[in-house]
Amino acid sequence: MAKRKKKFTESQEWSYKNDFPIGEVWGTYHTLAKLIVPRLRAFKALDKQGYAPGFKDIADWNLAIQKMIDAFELLEDSNTLTEEENKKVDEGLMLFCKYFRNLWD
Repeated sequence: MAKRKKKFTESQEWSYKNDFPIGEVWGTYHTLAKLIVPRLRAFKALDKQGYAPGFKDIADWNLAIQKMIDAFELLEDSNTLTEEENKKVDEGLMLFCKYFRNLWD
């Protein structure tokens, strides 16, 4: 029996190599930002037992997490950023990369 090809409208077009809509693949950074923001918010709100090395206390660690959140919100909400916004994104992404393995409790 021959396989039937699925028909999709342009808005439903899926990547031919993935199980994701092509728009999510083309805009991977935007898609990931949408997923990361609510999880970082929830993590920040936790009554955490500790904080990442290099921070003086939970408040300092939460400030860094907020900078990560701010960066991903900017990426999620806008395609065009000001120079100041780009600096915030760079700082937040640097913190996210540096402390990625510390985002647990």
